[in-house]
Amino acid sequence: MLVSEAPLLRLAIGRELASGFELIHALGTASADRRLDAGATPDALVVDLDTAERTAVPAFLVRLVERGFVGPRILVSTHFRPEPAAAYSASCLTHFALARPWRPGSLRELMESVLGVASLRAAAGAR
Repeated sequence: MLVSEAPLLRLAIGRELASGFELIHALGTASADRRLDAGATPDALVVDLDTAERTAVPAFLVRLVERGFVGPRILVSTHFRPEPAAAYSASCLTHFALARPWRPGSLRELMESVLGVASLRAAAGAR
């Protein structure tokens, strides 16, 4: 699930992930909550922290825990610097950071890594 109210960010993420992932778009945390309440079951979340509703994001992340969502959360922000974001992502099992703008392909690589898709593709290619 992609949680962002920014059309250009949704477009950029959609272009990078559309060929390998099914995307559920949510136009903010309230929209994401409604989709989850309606039964959406995303494997991962990409959450835009550079949103007008930035104060609502921490409460949304808490609600994810209360719902029992255990999938990875990729937090995207222009306030992250690439090296610290990469270090943070390497040290966590559920929350990952990606600096905006990102290098083309790096969101796809991160998503494949956190979902274990890269290892599945490597194993399939080795057969």
